[in-house]
Amino acid sequence: MVETALLNWTLSHFLNLIIILTRVGPLIFFMPVTGSRSVPVQIKVLLSLMTALVLVPVINIAPADIPTSGIGFFVLVGKEILLSAILSLFARMVFAALETAGQMISIQMGMGMAGTMDPQFGTQVSLVGYFWNIFAILLFLSINGHHIFFKTLVESFAWIKPGGLHLTTATYTGIMQGASHMFLLAIKIMAPAGAALFFSHVAMGILAKTVPQIPILIVGLPLNIAIGLIFAGLSLSYMMPLLIQNFDMLGRLLPKLVIGMGG
Repeated sequence: MVETALLNWTLSHFLNLIIILTRVGPLIFFMPVTGSRSVPVQIKVLLSLMTALVLVPVINIAPADIPTSGIGFFVLVGKEILLSAILSLFARMVFAALETAGQMISIQMGMGMAGTMDPQFGTQVSLVGYFWNIFAILLFLSINGHHIFFKTLVESFAWIKPGGLHLTTATYTGIMQGASHMFLLAIKIMAPAGAALFFSHVAMGILAKTVPQIPILIVGLPLNIAIGLIFAGLSLSYMMPLLIQNFDMLGRLLPKLVIGMGG
């Protein structure tokens, strides 16, 4: 016959596992790289379960924090999903800035209609934006940027008890500031290639006025594409420290954001 103490220990740890999964699972499904649509759902579920199992002996959840009613549990799950979505939103803004910058450069190059499917977000993006996005993902993984989320995840249980999410005015202000920073970052990323294409358009406009015999539309399109691709590649050396700076800033802002949502 199973010992009562062993049975209680098993049920207690199983409930802790379920509560931890409500926060770990959505974060794995929403965060960059692992939240990509190209990653199979089975892999995401397995990674969430493995992470939760590792955290069970580390994180102590008080029995009073576990809801006893079905409605209370659904409210807890909803708050945990919202918490994970807010944390992932800030990191996705960095990658969204790359896509926005790439889209603007592609339009200047005359390749606005050309696009490809982004495996991370499942949307159609420009070729330049896709190239920059892949570069950002590799850089994000090489500097262990994903460790930011797992570190914040573990520490969040000490700052916010399960179902203890509180959205304040500071939270909304932080989200709006993050969105404005996304557009500012997009301008910084596209600045070198955008400036080169702008001067190229000005030069071709002057050339069209001085030498009207030259078919500018025929000559200008491949020239703009060549200039855009060259400067998109040269921008990587300028983009690397800029992205590292933003990922480092992300690592400092996420803990503050979680502490602020803890009430």
